Amino acid sequence: TTYRLTEKGIGLVAIERLDQEESRIPASSVLEALGLVVGYEDLKDALAFAVEARSRTNFLLEGPPACAKSVLLEGIRAAVPDAYMAFGSRTSAAGLSDALFEYHPSVLLLDEADKMSNDVYSVLLGLMESGEVLETKSKKTRGIQLNTTVLAACNSSDRMPQAFLSRFALHARFPLYTRVEFINVCRGFLRAEGCPEEFAVAIGQRVYDYGLGDVRKARGVWAMMRESTETEVVRVVNLMLRYSGDLQKAGRRVEPSGERLEGM
Repeated sequence: TTYRLTEKGIGLVAIERLDQEESRIPASSVLEALGLVVGYEDLKDALAFAVEARSRTNFLLEGPPACAKSVLLEGIRAAVPDAYMAFGSRTSAAGLSDALFEYHPSVLLLDEADKMSNDVYSVLLGLMESGEVLETKSKKTRGIQLNTTVLAACNSSDRMPQAFLSRFALHARFPLYTRVEFINVCRGFLRAEGCPEEFAVAIGQRVYDYGLGDVRKARGVWAMMRESTETEVVRVVNLMLRYSGDLQKAGRRVEPSGERLEGM
């Protein structure tokens, strides 16, 4: 059985489209949310205007951990109330279909896209090509037409199907942040979490120098601090270092050349 829209259903779709027009997110609001990302002004402009226009323009952000791509996704998520966030390592085709049918997101944020199972691509290909999502269960088929922009992030696109890659209007590749850039991003990112700037800088320095992870790890340090003191920054960072087995093998990203960071 195939579900088709009745006249009432067509009217509801028209109302929904009118609601979408009224709920457009201004590009300026998106750019403001992306302000914590250092550089990439032209890319931020492209993302912001695609969100505002609801033009179903798709973007793939590729790069190593601790670069700008995840922060861009976080910024879009903060600016767009109906954005839906999914993680490739935890997303199934059925789960993604259900989310699209239920939430009708204007933006689908897909992190860890290189960790998706192959069946998820079957949902994304139709969504990205025509906005159509079809699902068949128990010999019944349902379909929906969405105006959704896909913004995906990955560490590597090497194993992604060409049919998937070809549906991105822009495939942006990111280098690692420099130390200064990383600390500046932490300042902006943690400011939104209520962290005083001096501690955001201290956290960013230590997360970068000890190779603890990306900006989200800096947020983790702030979240585990019991009070805003230098001693607490050191305590939480030392806790992370003590129990980071992979880090002990990888070593530090930066050797302080015999000079210890303040408080370390």
